[in-house]
Amino acid sequence: MNYIWEAAFAADQSGIPREKITYRSVRNGSPYAEVVLENLNSNTLESTEVEINPLYRFAEEFSAVFDDNVEGHEKIRELLFDITMHYMVQADLRQGLSRQEYALRFLLKDLLDGVCGQKAAEAVAHFEKAKLRRLLGFIWKLYRCGSSIFLFREVMRYMYPASLVYASNEQARDVLVYIGRKDTAQERKRIEFLQDMFLPIHFQAFLFWDKHFGIIDVEETMLLDEMVLF
Repeated sequence: MNYIWEAAFAADQSGIPREKITYRSVRNGSPYAEVVLENLNSNTLESTEVEINPLYRFAEEFSAVFDDNVEGHEKIRELLFDITMHYMVQADLRQGLSRQEYALRFLLKDLLDGVCGQKAAEAVAHFEKAKLRRLLGFIWKLYRCGSSIFLFREVMRYMYPASLVYASNEQARDVLVYIGRKDTAQERKRIEFLQDMFLPIHFQAFLFWDKHFGIIDVEETMLLDEMVLF
């Protein structure tokens, strides 16, 4: 870990909200790294306080403002340093963003603000952050190409790798969805959101959570106590 934006990514992986990080100016830091750690190869954060050498990249801008030899107003200067570093992290992460990246960010904000309803906002807030960007990409694809059972199947396979989506032999617009997860209130909210968002409106889905329905001649699905009838 070298740059402050890497510390922000490490916080994401550790489940630490970025706004909880406090950046501190280090007095005797390494001149060869921006983030000061005992283990330079570490990719995780063990504390919400991150020591920074502000002169590593920003000596011209910050050498006078954050000079440790200047005395007085220490608390205000510490607060200003923390705010400035949070801003620099955002500036770093926005460099090179494409038009689509900006569109996905606006889309996420709209979803969380309840533009698609409160249930959708709650569901999106509980998706794993590592999968959220790809999910937004699927919604972007939905806006451009329209809904289809093939897109719904693609979304389900990504969000739930063990899932399977079958077309019904009896009704053309019925689909059978094996999810491969336990039925919980949180998972049900997610699935309802995916159905409402991606499943074509004239389709009906029948859900099977952690037990598959039995299929004749497929032994893996015909195990006692491990299947359901449909």
